[in-house]
Amino acid sequence: MSESTSLYRRHRPHSFDQVVGQQHVVRTLSNAITQDKVHHAYLFVGSRGTGKTSMAKILAASLNCENGGPTLTPCGTCESCRSIAAGNSVDVIEMDAASNRSVDDIRELRDRVAFAPTAGRWKVYILDEAHMLTKEAWNAFLKTLEEPPPNTVFILATTEAHKVMPTIADRCQRFDFQRPSIEQLSEVLARVADAESITIDQPAISMISRSASGSFRDALGTLDQLLSYSGNEIPLEDVLEVLGAADGDLLFGVVDKVTEADPAGVLTAVEQVVRSGRDPARFARDLLGHLRVLLFTQTTGQIPEAFAVTASDPDRLVRQAKAIGPANLIRTIDELAAALGLIRDGDEARLAVEVALLKAARPDFDPSSEGLARRLERLEQGIQPVASPPMPEPGGQAGDVGDAGGRIRSAPAGVPPATPTTPAATTEEPVPQVQESTPEPGPEAVAVGGPDGTPGEVRPAGSPTATAPTNAAPEVFDLSRLEQVWPAVLDSLGTSASGMVASYFDGTHPVGLDESKLTVGFPADAAFNRRNAERPDCREQLAAAAAVVTGIRFQVDYASLDGGQQAADPDPEVMDEEDFIARVKSEFNAEEVI
Repeated sequence: MSESTSLYRRHRPHSFDQVVGQQHVVRTLSNAITQDKVHHAYLFVGSRGTGKTSMAKILAASLNCENGGPTLTPCGTCESCRSIAAGNSVDVIEMDAASNRSVDDIRELRDRVAFAPTAGRWKVYILDEAHMLTKEAWNAFLKTLEEPPPNTVFILATTEAHKVMPTIADRCQRFDFQRPSIEQLSEVLARVADAESITIDQPAISMISRSASGSFRDALGTLDQLLSYSGNEIPLEDVLEVLGAADGDLLFGVVDKVTEADPAGVLTAVEQVVRSGRDPARFARDLLGHLRVLLFTQTTGQIPEAFAVTASDPDRLVRQAKAIGPANLIRTIDELAAALGLIRDGDEARLAVEVALLKAARPDFDPSSEGLARRLERLEQGIQPVASPPMPEPGGQAGDVGDAGGRIRSAPAGVPPATPTTPAATTEEPVPQVQESTPEPGPEAVAVGGPDGTPGEVRPAGSPTATAPTNAAPEVFDLSRLEQVWPAVLDSLGTSASGMVASYFDGTHPVGLDESKLTVGFPADAAFNRRNAERPDCREQLAAAAAVVTGIRFQVDYASLDGGQQAADPDPEVMDEEDFIARVKSEFNAEEVI
């Protein structure tokens, strides 16, 4: 072939021993030729670029080679072999069913089948994209396919086997062509580069192989394009430029930012991708491939051989697989896969990728019930260590406090943000452990405040970090400071308790505070709420919510806001009918039926 012919045509395999992969097809067809048991109809099924047409031409050349055919090693030099390779053999007819799909086209083919081979021993009909034939055309072809003349072979190639009529498929021997692995693609690229005197490094070959998505033709087509772009010396930088792909450092960096729960970092990475002119959707696919390698490495404890060609820094890959943790890794894969689905449906690519990475890095940015479950998952991992590598807790932005719905709002002025003291600290929307009136024996969650009295972390009682003395004792809150953070206390109560319990404290304010007792004032018109708040479980939940924010466990008491004086427990009073009905509705979540 001339030098202007594309690489994938010049380097198409011409014998069975040149085929990479598809060993089940090679072995079956080789045995059929050797044992003189060639079937009259074959159905080749597989995605594009997997070698279906090349295998059909190899079979045709093996049957018609003038030097010893049928043979497993066609010579490639005789007139028959050269004409088959060039596509102008009179005995090997290639037909594109996408453009020749009508009944008249099939009738013409059926009429030609009756003629015996001209130059060779066999007539071979190769029908590409066979699934494109109409139902009427299939019916016209059915009888010929079932009872062809002697020494006639039909090879139907398709990417969508489910569209081939069952009556046609039943009359064919079916072969499913597998997508080549990255390693097999790299083998073919290296062989072609050597034959064409192309200088290209292994990382560049690996990047081309990964971008080919299991297609020999796509891989060689990309190499052909790079040959025009760079000449005979192809550096990795040119491969990244032509493909618009993300390099390894960028992929590692993004995963590190997700692991560190750094939302600004992941947004900066996407900004870097866009500024370089690359497609965010392509970046998401590259990142998804990197996460897949991490998943295999994390599960097996080593880098699988199939990914060896893509692991330019195996030590860093192993470290990152351990650092991200299994739950965080699976969640990131899910978010990116969902983002790619949205992009296919027409969503803006950059925004979809940014939102996916933000949700992966900070579950508290996700207001859905799934996001709440993920936040609870992180809290549980902080309180109850598991055998797998611990998932790093999100590092909150300064001044951000999560509300009951999982959204982010600014903390009151003058209140420093919660600062975790260890990587496993869980200051992000903690769920305090509420003790029942008769608790079971066992470890109890203890709220530990930061060194400046700011919200700390929730740790199991009895753990070394829970009982060990800190460098500085928590600063005691005064009343004015507690009033500033009171909205955060109520938000924490709404997160940890039911919405009904949180509603009892609407309109309340702290009116008294000493070292051990917090007095909460109720509005004068909130007698019903105050009576419900008197329950021991409600007092306990409010105390726990205050401990989350202040780091101090207070004894809770109540007073009226009108006089500002502390009131003792009110005497039991007889409820009127309206209050009784309201109490029943509240306690039993009931509805009044009239």
